[in-house]
Amino acid sequence: METKNMEVIYQKVANILVEMIPEEWEKILLYAEVREGFSQIYFYYYPINQKQPVYSLDIVDVFNIDKTLHRKLKQELYECFEKLWNEFKVQSQEQLASLTYILDNMGRMKLNYGYEDISEISSEEKQDKWEAEYLV
Repeated sequence: METKNMEVIYQKVANILVEMIPEEWEKILLYAEVREGFSQIYFYYYPINQKQPVYSLDIVDVFNIDKTLHRKLKQELYECFEKLWNEFKVQSQEQLASLTYILDNMGRMKLNYGYEDISEISSEEKQDKWEAEYLV
């Protein structure tokens, strides 16, 4: 069940991502994992006419951007997903464990929710699995 609050959060995520990426892009694929006291978020985007994605952590190294603004936007992104996680709790929905958020440059969004407890799996293993599934 999507609520108005969820829709607002998803739109804010899109706006933040657009602001974080300093070049034209075709598609963004974001992974978010949130649980009590823990959150991890990273994303990749495909620049226009490029086959290789750019990893979110590489943006500040590759582009001459305002690092303070970039950190602020990254924090806002984390806050969005923590709000989303709390919204699932408030709505008495099955508790969200992870989410893949896909956005294309036409504004179409796709969401894949994960509900299984993955807290015992290493971050590296989760990221490798996610990349193998989504970065094809």
